[in-house]
Amino acid sequence: MAVYIVKPGDTLSSIAKKLGISNWRTLYDQNKSVIGSNYNLIRPGQQLTYGAPAPAPAPAPAPAPATAGTGGAEAGAAQPIDFGAVLPWEQYFNPELVQGSAEQAYARYFAPIAQRRQSELESGFANRGLMRSGIRQDSLLDLYQQMGQEHQKGIEADILQQRSMAQEDYNRMQELYEKSSGKQKPTTTAYTPYKVERPKTDAGIYGSSYIDWLNRAIRK
Repeated sequence: MAVYIVKPGDTLSSIAKKLGISNWRTLYDQNKSVIGSNYNLIRPGQQLTYGAPAPAPAPAPAPAPATAGTGGAEAGAAQPIDFGAVLPWEQYFNPELVQGSAEQAYARYFAPIAQRRQSELESGFANRGLMRSGIRQDSLLDLYQQMGQEHQKGIEADILQQRSMAQEDYNRMQELYEKSSGKQKPTTTAYTPYKVERPKTDAGIYGSSYIDWLNRAIRK
């Protein structure tokens, strides 16, 4: 028996695909005691076991005689309701789209701030005739590193917020679907993907040097 440790962004279907398991429900059934009743909600750090042969199923009890006119309905009600087949979590919440949305939003937010701070910094060095000095270059690098850290924290917080909002709405739709025995398909949602309200600032002119530095330092 092998163990898989859940990573951020994982879903049961993506883990099953990664491990070569044909049906994610096999993985869920084997780890139901770890995951809980909501198979769409797994957490980083959870240890999922896989690879052991499934136990032989117990003999099915003899079916009770069906009452006229109700046997078909009872058989249908006994079938599991798979909301994930109607709307997979990885389709509803795409980490790559969320990451891209957050990066664009925070680049728009931080670039003019970085430009303003850079102008203030260089103005001070210009007044002292130190524009070509190593001190000016080191101070500028320190500024970019500080801004980059704030930038990344904003992106990470935004992604966590969006995931939480999406999970809450997804759970609501799943509950509605399962309570209606699969008859009530999800048609509306309270979650607007990839559009989280953020602080507003004057767009100004992009701090291109900061963005160039950010691309080299963080996305390489």
